[in-house]
Amino acid sequence: MLLERKRIIVDISFDVSTMGVKTLKPCTEQSELLYRMHLLSKEISHVFEQQTNMSFTKVEILFHIQQTPGQSQNRLREKLYIDSASITRHLKRMEAQGLIVRKKQDENKRYTYLFLTSAGEAELATLLLEKEKFQNGALEAFSEEEVSALLKSVTKMMNNVEKMEEK
Repeated sequence: MLLERKRIIVDISFDVSTMGVKTLKPCTEQSELLYRMHLLSKEISHVFEQQTNMSFTKVEILFHIQQTPGQSQNRLREKLYIDSASITRHLKRMEAQGLIVRKKQDENKRYTYLFLTSAGEAELATLLLEKEKFQNGALEAFSEEEVSALLKSVTKMMNNVEKMEEK
């Protein structure tokens, strides 16, 4: 499916003096790499959701709440790069399912703090097993050395992007 969605990407060079298009050429390997990483990210989420009937975001949310019980809703939102409306929607749904508890603990009730319930712990344990199966399938053709090298490269790219964000 992933390769079926591939599109042709072109790099466009601009002539700054006229702001017109100067050249049109096939995409560079760099452009192709970033585009394929983007597609892969979407495909991973899509296939994971199909196989588990659960969004990857839900797994991330439950995992982060388990790792840092009592963290604020806002802090979780920042960690996961999710907008306020989306995180609230996810958390309300999980609360209705009995997976989490949201508490307002300070005097002015401005901050919501998050905790897993025992049902949330059990759900997360099941989801982490599903996630492990998914990961094993996705990386099946890779050696440990290839996984390690890919992780190192992706980490390096993430660091570069973080530096760009700081500027």
